[in-house]
Amino acid sequence: MLTLPDVLTNPTPVSLAAPVFDEEKLLVYRELYYDGFSSIIAARDLTSGAAVAVKKVEYAFMKPAPFPIRCLQRSFSKKVRQQVAKIRELSHNSVLKIIEFVVEPERIVIVTEMCMFGDLFNWMLQQPQLRVRDICLIIQYVQQVLSYLHSRNFIHGNLTPTHILFQAMSPQSVTIMPDLSIRKELVNLTAKAPPVFDCWAPEKLEDFISLIAERNSLGKTIAEVAEEQPIHPYFEPTKSMDIWSVGCIMYIALTGKPPFVANSVTDMVNLIEASEEKLKNPMLNRLSPLIQKQLNDTLAINPDDRPTAEKSSDCHWFDDDITRADNRNILLTIEYDLLYTCRRYRTQGRRIFDSVFNESSTVNDTTSTNLVRD
Repeated sequence: MLTLPDVLTNPTPVSLAAPVFDEEKLLVYRELYYDGFSSIIAARDLTSGAAVAVKKVEYAFMKPAPFPIRCLQRSFSKKVRQQVAKIRELSHNSVLKIIEFVVEPERIVIVTEMCMFGDLFNWMLQQPQLRVRDICLIIQYVQQVLSYLHSRNFIHGNLTPTHILFQAMSPQSVTIMPDLSIRKELVNLTAKAPPVFDCWAPEKLEDFISLIAERNSLGKTIAEVAEEQPIHPYFEPTKSMDIWSVGCIMYIALTGKPPFVANSVTDMVNLIEASEEKLKNPMLNRLSPLIQKQLNDTLAINPDDRPTAEKSSDCHWFDDDITRADNRNILLTIEYDLLYTCRRYRTQGRRIFDSVFNESSTVNDTTSTNLVRD
């Protein structure tokens, strides 16, 4: 029989089980997205009755990898924890709510509220009548949400059309999804640009070029770099980068195409600089001068010349007679280009997977996307 001193001096070891996500509480509706290493499913949470989106990032599928998977696990887990902590401090109906996240040894599961009408591509392609004013309203609401986030020192850093979600058919139902993607961590580890970087600001592109030069100068494999280099972002996101991204999203929504598309990061920088801040697309010629000015200001090459989110959240830049009288269904004109742009974004996850996990492990600039077309 054990005495109290025995118990105190020789405690029984306690084994802590790894956290496990409870799959049985979900009624799965369908898979929304799959790109090789992560998936998103639509489901109903049987404990709360809420419709939810469940994202699963599976490390088991990322083999063979050109770097130790634990390096990726460490950086992505840290990112998710930091993002969730920041988001839970916010209180805004248009910021996607994160209900739960579980970090398991072989995967991460993130549960968020469900936005029934999908992202910006889904929403636009479902509209029976898509007017210029509808697009402007969406951009205004996005800027209003960014103004709130920026006032609380929260910077998105990776805003694209797929981060703009909708709760209903109304433009006012905009919801911004935070960056919960593993792609940035893969880019940081491998120094390989993603297939789609249409919404990267010029300063972000230049920072990435510097990262490539730094990694190439080391002359080491990706595995060696991942082990020796501290896990840190290759750029520090800024509020002006978010504004540039909004300008690119606005351009895509109005024309169906990104303002600049290139096969490499270096080519993209050269293309932006050569444009001399003059946007060229026939769709822009029929827009009001106020909208054209707003678009040009938002896509100013110098970050200091871009308007703040607070300033852009005012409706004065599209509250004019020309825009009010413009009842064209622009989807009839831009639908083909919009579908092509949508496909580029939808397939980039699979292309990143193939690029990282099916190629050699040397550090180099393999930034070609091979998707530029006239």
